[in-house]
Amino acid sequence: MATERKGKYDPIEMQSPTTPSEQLPPVVPKEEELEDDFDRDFWVHVRKMFNSEKEKSISWSNAMDRVRVARLVKKYKDNGSKPDQDPLLILVKIWPQASKYQGKADLVEPLIQRFAQILLEDDKDMNKKNKYETFRDESEKTKKTLLHYAAERNFYHLARTLIEYCPGLLALKTAAIVSEKKRELLPVEIALDKENDEAAAVMLRHMSHERVQSMFSWRPDPNLQSPRPSQMSFHKILSNPKMKKSTIAILDCMVNPHWPYLPDKKSDYLSIEEEQGIECAWATVPEDPLDYHFFYHVLDSDDCGRPPKIKDTTTNKLVPNPFFNKKAPSCLNIIANSDNIDAVHHPVVRMLIRLKWNAFGQTLLSIRGITYVFFLLVLSFALLQGSTSVDLNEYREPWDRVRAIAEFATFAMVCFYIFEEINQFAREKRMYLKDKYNLSDWIGLLLLLAIIPLRAINHDSQWHVGSVGYLVNFLRIFKFSCVNKTAGLYTNTLFRIVVNDIPRFLCTFAVIFFSFCGALFLSLRASSSQSLLGGFEQVLLSGIRVLAEAQPVAEEYKGYNWLSILLLLTYMGTVIVIMLNILIAQLSTTYAQAKYNAKLQYDVDRMLLLARMENYPFLNLRVKHYKDGDWISELNLAKELLEFTEERHSLETIEQKLNSLRDLMRKIVKTMKPVAVKEQ
Repeated sequence: MATERKGKYDPIEMQSPTTPSEQLPPVVPKEEELEDDFDRDFWVHVRKMFNSEKEKSISWSNAMDRVRVARLVKKYKDNGSKPDQDPLLILVKIWPQASKYQGKADLVEPLIQRFAQILLEDDKDMNKKNKYETFRDESEKTKKTLLHYAAERNFYHLARTLIEYCPGLLALKTAAIVSEKKRELLPVEIALDKENDEAAAVMLRHMSHERVQSMFSWRPDPNLQSPRPSQMSFHKILSNPKMKKSTIAILDCMVNPHWPYLPDKKSDYLSIEEEQGIECAWATVPEDPLDYHFFYHVLDSDDCGRPPKIKDTTTNKLVPNPFFNKKAPSCLNIIANSDNIDAVHHPVVRMLIRLKWNAFGQTLLSIRGITYVFFLLVLSFALLQGSTSVDLNEYREPWDRVRAIAEFATFAMVCFYIFEEINQFAREKRMYLKDKYNLSDWIGLLLLLAIIPLRAINHDSQWHVGSVGYLVNFLRIFKFSCVNKTAGLYTNTLFRIVVNDIPRFLCTFAVIFFSFCGALFLSLRASSSQSLLGGFEQVLLSGIRVLAEAQPVAEEYKGYNWLSILLLLTYMGTVIVIMLNILIAQLSTTYAQAKYNAKLQYDVDRMLLLARMENYPFLNLRVKHYKDGDWISELNLAKELLEFTEERHSLETIEQKLNSLRDLMRKIVKTMKPVAVKEQ
């Protein structure tokens, strides 16, 4: 077992790849140095290329591109074919720095990508023996490859083309510079460090899932004396709103498709026949696997990639990791507080939520819900029984003694909930303020505490405070609606409707309300009958009652002049007939639209609840219920991912649901390739 002490990290491991202050100012080339002008010879060659029999299907623009590339190649050869003047290197390194392309990456990248494809296809000359797969910029200290330059500038179209023709570029690293404490870097690491989301996502999707997982996992030494942190922090990528595509690409790499009827691939084969047989079997792999292996160790790790548990070499069982940082926020917590909807709905995240929810989440939330119901019961008895007592400070009667016990229990539970809120704020800090329920928690608890000094001085305002506090604390029970899926979805849908539709309706109603009330009060002055409604405040109250109770302003209109009657009838018709019916229709439409948001919010609420439960003192749930992965069958995956899709036909067959699931999973596993496994 490892000794419990923090690992010491080599400075070169933690050094940021590049910082703006370390970079030399780029040399901006002159436009005439990029390529020659389009003279008469250029257009003659374009015409010949376009009319060439070898290039029958070539377009005019493609002919221009080929001639321009040919001129770059000719200039390269005329200058002695120096490696630092390679046309593809010049395109990737020098062209983006030209003044006419500054700040116009969307203009220069498609051009470079087309030229690069022409050069990469030239396997008889420029890319002979796949030269560009090992090509490096020897004039640069870190000896970058072409893919490194594409990663630096977020040229994701170019990166995709380079990977298509030279996949080995993904594995080539820059040279380390020990004096500057710069380690070797893969192209994808440069893209992630520079927050080039598109380029990083392209590279991640073309890398093996084992390699991607290792980038975000810690690197322990054999004796666990000085383990190193992960090369990249998944927590930082999740927290960065600019890296949404990379986040999804990384999550996709946490899914490994499985075909159980196929032989395992090996790194070393006993014979050529065995190699050919296994490779041919894998060459005919069907698109849809029977099940999937979901990896959770990266999602459950801390900010340095350390998992909660590690495998003990002696017992071959998972044991708590002494280096794991329990205070680090979980990835689920970061995803829940982000606005990355695709990450919330990702199959790996959904299945990890289900795993934790079934393991401890639903049980603990049910216990907390039952405890809170008990709190509401004793609170109700303490307040309602107290409201019937003559002297609240006397506890002589039997029911008053029971009330005293209820008041003490209420006070104790209020103190417990306040301590829990303080502890939660200390752990979550800024994330704590984003939760809509936390404000209502504090309001309800503080109102109950405010009753104590008011009762001590026997002030009647204690009942106003108690009334509002009682209402707020009862409404807090909605925070436990996630115990049941139906209740959770219904509560979130209702919340969306109240937040979105009711304010808009009230704004429109306020305009009509004040205009009609003011006009009515002024019209009554013409007949000196303003006293019929008892003043302007009574007019306002009557106008609100029309909306709330659907009752007329007055039972009879005797004493009202014709204009007042006309205004009353118009106002009631507008509010009761038109506005209320429009509101009902609007709520019906919004209810259907709010279902999707409610499903999303339900998943987010469960993630937040699970993250808080994992941080409960003394329970250590994050470590206790850790699981590094799980095998998920197609059927179980379909039940979870398609469970909330109410728009689907109720009589849909299992096969139809599986086909829908396969369409979804093909987007994740389509770029994955089986990886050879070393024999033990």
